[in-house]
Amino acid sequence: MHAASHRFELLKSLGDDLRFVLITSQAKVVQGGHGIVVVPSQHPKCERCWHYRADVGADPAHADICGRCLENLYGSGEHRVHA
Repeated sequence: MHAASHRFELLKSLGDDLRFVLITSQAKVVQGGHGIVVVPSQHPKCERCWHYRADVGADPAHADICGRCLENLYGSGEHRVHA
């Protein structure tokens, strides 16, 4: 996503939570320009959260889910700030 200076600062302040606000697997904001650029992920889809992530299958005991879901199911859970 491209954003002018005042919008850029607002969107950048969301950090990694921007992906939850935009309901997508990954989001990055770039200063300047206009509009949104969509690029398909090259990563596999997690069967639990449906996010496309590089760490899907990293744990052989849970080959169909991502590290984020592992943390939410078996760890202390993910930390979110804004969303």
